Amino acid sequence: MSAVRLRRTRAADLPFVTALERHPDNRELIGQWSDALHLAAIAGDEGREHRIIEHHGAPAGYMISYDGRAEYGGVYLKRILVADKERGTGFAALELFLEEMWQRPGVHFVWLCVRAANTRAFSLYRALGFRRFEPDADESARLARRGDVPGEDVFRMRLIGTPYRGRG
Repeated sequence: MSAVRLRRTRAADLPFVTALERHPDNRELIGQWSDALHLAAIAGDEGREHRIIEHHGAPAGYMISYDGRAEYGGVYLKRILVADKERGTGFAALELFLEEMWQRPGVHFVWLCVRAANTRAFSLYRALGFRRFEPDADESARLARRGDVPGEDVFRMRLIGTPYRGRG
């Protein structure tokens, strides 16, 4: 049994989520959401899924994703954040998340945005097979329906499902 698992976030988890997100070490690398936005994602509004990352049964982080299958055939990983970095928890959580996504019909790729200054995250995503991509204007508009438009010093990365399946 793996020490890391994912579960749906509950409203009772909100203090853990917001404390982690608002911690000074994380503010520069991750967007700041209001409690109301987190609660809406926890409720599944607008195709969002909010998960707690557990390590040995205790909350160790969280992730938020958007289901974009209807718009573009993929899933947008909005956010992943773990408390104890560089211990493999984030990597293991992302592997679990990807395996779950590849089991869903209609998921052809997973994409995300990463800040250029967040070298730790960039390295993690590359190790899992994500590659930087620049969509054309039409694809960019579709992605924006269930995802973010990268701002300054932010770029998109994508992992196409077929090559990943069966790796692990």
